[in-house]
Amino acid sequence: MSARQAIIAVLLCSSSLPLEAAPADNNVVTIAVRKVSLPSYMPGLCGVSGVIEKVWDGKAFHSGESIALKVPCSGGASHLTPAQAVTEDHHFTLVAADVLLKSKQGAARLTDSGALVWKATSRSYGTIGAVWGYRVIDGAVIPAMPS
Repeated sequence: MSARQAIIAVLLCSSSLPLEAAPADNNVVTIAVRKVSLPSYMPGLCGVSGVIEKVWDGKAFHSGESIALKVPCSGGASHLTPAQAVTEDHHFTLVAADVLLKSKQGAARLTDSGALVWKATSRSYGTIGAVWGYRVIDGAVIPAMPS
């Protein structure tokens, strides 16, 4: 095989590979929150249900579709997590239950089956930035800092 044929073979093989395919089970959505239910004890899993407003990544979910999630929550401090805050991969974040109760919009990274993925995405999604697990993103009247 000549050098020219080898180069053509390499180009043909590499052109069939995706440049940056989204991994399976990588869905990022924003949700219009309709209802939040609290667990019988804290910390626990709060039920967050609503309607998907926008699908940023993935094909398992669709805009306008109803969704119900179990979000780790606590009775702790009532303040929003700053948008630029970073969590360690694979560690969930507890969301204050009263923040969830007041929220109207959230962002979630999900598997195809609807489980929260607690690893930050490598890309930014508009003004919400990177997404991992579940995060309140609306401007509900909640202190930005604990008092």
